Amino acid sequence: MKVKFIACVALAALACAGQSQQATAATDPKEVVVKVGDAVLTRGEIDADVGKFIEMNKARIPAAQLEAAKEYLTQQFRQQFITKTLLLTEASKKGITVTDAEVAESANDIIKASQGRPGAPASMDEMFEKHPLGAVRARAEFRDSVRIKKFVDQEIASKITVDAAEVKKQYDSIVSNITQRAKASQPEKVRASHILVKTDEKKTSDVAKKEIDALYEQLKGLEGEELAKKFGDLAKEKSDCPSKAKGGDLGAFSHGQMVPEFDKAAFEQEIGKLYAPVKTTFGWHLVLVTEKTPAKTPSEADVQKAVSEQAPKLADVEHRIKSQQIQQRFQAYLQELLQANGFAQPGAPAKTPAKK
Repeated sequence: MKVKFIACVALAALACAGQSQQATAATDPKEVVVKVGDAVLTRGEIDADVGKFIEMNKARIPAAQLEAAKEYLTQQFRQQFITKTLLLTEASKKGITVTDAEVAESANDIIKASQGRPGAPASMDEMFEKHPLGAVRARAEFRDSVRIKKFVDQEIASKITVDAAEVKKQYDSIVSNITQRAKASQPEKVRASHILVKTDEKKTSDVAKKEIDALYEQLKGLEGEELAKKFGDLAKEKSDCPSKAKGGDLGAFSHGQMVPEFDKAAFEQEIGKLYAPVKTTFGWHLVLVTEKTPAKTPSEADVQKAVSEQAPKLADVEHRIKSQQIQQRFQAYLQELLQANGFAQPGAPAKTPAKK
């Protein structure tokens, strides 16, 4: 199980800031926000952390949502404090510690996994230095997360055995879906470019027809690359379709994706030849077919190739199932832990006994 690093709450706050409209009232910095066992989190500590995250992301938070973002972050830090404190306490009871080597190994795994991503740090030192809570605090938080993961691995993950029959069942289902998709026949397709002179309340069909005929006369008699280039240039200059930006290129399409008149013309025309204008509900078109792909029924070899390229390994399916079970078991364990340990939020309204 991966334990989420504290930095993620800043982005979550931006997404959920609009859900709360209550401002965080200014209070005594020594006020205890939450207590877990003997550990306490004060208002001053949580406000300082929230302030650092807000400062780092202030350009992305609308002014109207600033207080809501602070409130959301406050609740996130509070919940994280409770969860982390409880889990670290349980880890201590089990005598679980981590060495510098284990921390370094976890750090290297994260760096390797993030390689190639935009803005990915070259080292954990770089990531710690950029953390809003500062490098020293970030290192401590990361070390705690490695220790918690070790505890979860030992007390939860190691005790889960995945049923081999379930792995095989899910694997077979995946392979079956890949096979069905691979066996699906591929329809005939054409790739075409067009020039559209549209008709509307400002331009009648007769006026549009005269304009398209004039463009047709400029292209008539041209062939090959000369026709393709001139067609593209005129499309960019004269077409009323957004495809003009690409020289009129509509990409590849199959039967039924275009209006009937256009569909008929595109599939009947030969590649690279100019034909008379075509009228549709949009207006008048000149159509130039540039590619044709015949319908194809995949062979057994094609199907097998798709399966071999797309199907996961049995070990990967087992890992996914186990990860899901670990997450479910961990959530259940955490709920039991929260209920079994007394924690309180000073200042919260007292619970009212249910009326009989």
